[in-house]
Amino acid sequence: MSGLTAAEMSHILVAGTSDELTPTLELAARLRSIHLIDHDGEELGLGSPNHAADGISQRLATMRGCLSQLGASSSTRLPTLKDARASLEGSFVESTDSIIEDLKRLDSIRSEIDDLNGRVALLARLAPLGLEFELFEGYDSLSVHLGEVADLDGCRSALNHSIKDVLIFGSSGKGKQGILAIFCEKSSSDSVDTVLTEHAFQSIAVPDGQGSMIEQIAALKKQTKELQSQEKTLRADLESWKGEHGAMLVGGIELLESDFEVETAPVRVAVSEHAFILEGWVLTEDSETITSALSETATHVECTPFEVPHGGAHHHSDEEVEFPPIALQNIGPATPYELLTDAIGRPKYGNVDPSTFMMITYPLFFGLMLGDIAYGLAIVGLAYWVSKTFARDEMLSRASRLLYHIGFSTIIFGYLFGEFAGWEFLPHYHHGHWEASSAPGWATWLTMLYPNGGEIYWKWSGPFGATLAYPFHRVSSNLEDLIVLTMYLGILHLAFGLLIGFRDAYKGHGLSAAIFERGSWLLILSGGFFFAYAFLTRENHSDEAYVALLDLFMFSGLIVLVTGILLLIVALWKYEGMPLPIAIALGPIESVQALSNTVSYVRLFAVGVVGVKIAETGNKLLYQDVIVADGTHILLIPIAVVGWLAVHLFALVLGVFSPNVQAARLHFVEWMGKFYETGGEPFKPFGKKLVNVEAD
Repeated sequence: MSGLTAAEMSHILVAGTSDELTPTLELAARLRSIHLIDHDGEELGLGSPNHAADGISQRLATMRGCLSQLGASSSTRLPTLKDARASLEGSFVESTDSIIEDLKRLDSIRSEIDDLNGRVALLARLAPLGLEFELFEGYDSLSVHLGEVADLDGCRSALNHSIKDVLIFGSSGKGKQGILAIFCEKSSSDSVDTVLTEHAFQSIAVPDGQGSMIEQIAALKKQTKELQSQEKTLRADLESWKGEHGAMLVGGIELLESDFEVETAPVRVAVSEHAFILEGWVLTEDSETITSALSETATHVECTPFEVPHGGAHHHSDEEVEFPPIALQNIGPATPYELLTDAIGRPKYGNVDPSTFMMITYPLFFGLMLGDIAYGLAIVGLAYWVSKTFARDEMLSRASRLLYHIGFSTIIFGYLFGEFAGWEFLPHYHHGHWEASSAPGWATWLTMLYPNGGEIYWKWSGPFGATLAYPFHRVSSNLEDLIVLTMYLGILHLAFGLLIGFRDAYKGHGLSAAIFERGSWLLILSGGFFFAYAFLTRENHSDEAYVALLDLFMFSGLIVLVTGILLLIVALWKYEGMPLPIAIALGPIESVQALSNTVSYVRLFAVGVVGVKIAETGNKLLYQDVIVADGTHILLIPIAVVGWLAVHLFALVLGVFSPNVQAARLHFVEWMGKFYETGGEPFKPFGKKLVNVEAD
C-alpha cells in the first residue's frame, strides 16, 4: 500500500515448547513490532501468569502509591535502563516502603493538627465564659446546658423570666449571637430546653480537659507548633528524596509496567502441556527481520502477508475474515493529524487514510477563519509551551505540533488580510489615493513587511466570479469575494472527498459499485454547480457569446445533475436495499444534500468575520474611545485597559476553540462523510514503549 493508506500487514504464527514461551515473549516485547491476537481458549488452553507477576504487582502498587502522593519529578535527566534495572533489584524498592511510611506519618500529623486547630477554635469560643472544665460535670442535682443561641440577650432574659434558680454564663459573638452555659436544677431542665428551642439553641458538646480553658489553649497551641515543625521537617525530607530519586521512581514504575506486561502475557497465548502457539500481526516490511529474530527463541516462526479477499472487506463478515489492525504510515508533518483520524476511528484496511490531506486543508481552513498575526503568534507561543512542558507525552507532543501548524497558518493569513489584534493596519486605496489605517502605531509598523509600505493592491478576477487579491481585506472591500471563495473551496473539497470515496469503493466493491455509490454524487455536485452558476449569473451579462456559454453550462449541467440523481436512485435501490418506489422518491430529496454540504463551507467566512468584529468592537469602544481619546478621565484608563485586554483574551480563546470546532466539523461531517468508513482496530505492538527511561 502507499503512504496514503495503512501499512501492509502480515499474519505471524510463532510456536515452540513451553520452555521457549518466556524468552519469546521477552524478545517480542523488546522488538515492539507484534500486535498480539488474544487466544480465545476454545481449542487450546490459556497460559498462566509467571510467578514473578505477583511480586511485580506488589512493587508496582507501592511505587505508584508513592508517586501519587509525591507527584512526578521535575528532573529532566532520565535514568538509564541499566541504572533503573539495578535500582529495582537493589534497595530502591525498600526505600519507597520507607517513604510510604513517612507519607502515612505526614497524613497522621496533618490530621492531628486539624484536630488540634478545631479544638483550639472551640475552646476560644468557650474561654470567655470564665469556667473551668471541671465545672461542667459531676453534679447529682444540677443539669448543664452549653451551646450557641441566635439572640444572646433575648435568650438570657427569657430564661431569667421563666425559670427560677437558674445560673447563666454568657459570652457574645457575632451580632446578637452568643455562647450560653446554663446551670439549673434537673427538675427545671425540660423548661430550660423549651426556652432554648424557641431561641434556636445549638448544643455544644462539653470538651474533655482539666483546669483553665485559657491554659489548655496555650498547651494545645504549643503541641500544634511541635507537630508543624515535624511536618515541615518531614516535607523537606520527602522533597529531598523526590529531587534525588523522583526520576528513578517514574522510570522504575514504567519499567515494572513493562515487566508486568511480559509476565502476564501467557494468558493471551494458546498453551498446551508442552507447547505454545502465539499469533499476531506485523508490518509486512518488518516481517523478515522479526521472523529472523524470533527464530532464535522459538521452534517455528511463520509470516503470511495478508491479502484482501476478492470483493473487499465490505462483502465479508467478521466471522469469515479477520482483518489486520491499522498501522498508519504518514510522513512526519502529517502525524499530528492522526489525532484527528483517531478521534473518529481508524479507517478500514485498504482504505485511504485522510491524515495527510488534513495536513493541508485543516490549517488552511483554520487560518482562513482566524487570520490574525497577533493571535497566530499567541497560538505559536501556546504550542511552544505545550511542547516543552509535555515533551514526554506523545499525544500532547503531537498536539503541540498541530498547534504550530494552525498558528503559522493564522500568521500567514493574517499577513494576507493585513490584520493584527483585530486592527486592519494596511492603508486602503480610495478614489485615486491611499488612506492610512486608523490602527495604532504598534500595529501599523507591520506595513514595513509589505512592498512599498503596504501601498500595494493586486487583484485577479478568475472564472466563475472567483476573485483573489493582495492584500485581501476580508471585512471590507473583499467581503463578498470571501463568501464566493469559501463556496468554491467547499465544492473542491467535497469533490476531492468523493474521488477518494470512488477509489475506496472501487477497491472494495468494484467499478460498478463505485460509479453508483460515489460517481452519482460527483455528477450531482458538478452538474448542480454548473447549472446553478449559469442560472444565477446569465441575466447579469450582455455578451452574447458568454451568455451562450452560460446556456451551454446550464443545459449540460442539468443533464449531468439528472444523470447523477438517476444513478443515486439505482444506488439506493440496488446497494442500500430500498424498494424501488421509495428509492425513486428519495433520490431527488437526497440530492439536495450536496447543496447543504456546500453551503456549510460558508462558515469559513462567517466564523472569521464574527471573530474580527468582536476584536474590532473592543478596539473601538475601549481602546480608541477611552484609552487614547482626549479628555478622558484618567481613572477610567486602567479600567479600560483591563477591559480591552479581556476582550482580546476572550477573542483569542474563542479564536482557538471555534475555528477548531468548525474545521473539525467540515472535515468529519462534510468531507469524510463522502468516503470515510471506520472499523479498523489500531495497531498496538506488544511491549511498552519506555519514555521515562533512557536506552543504554
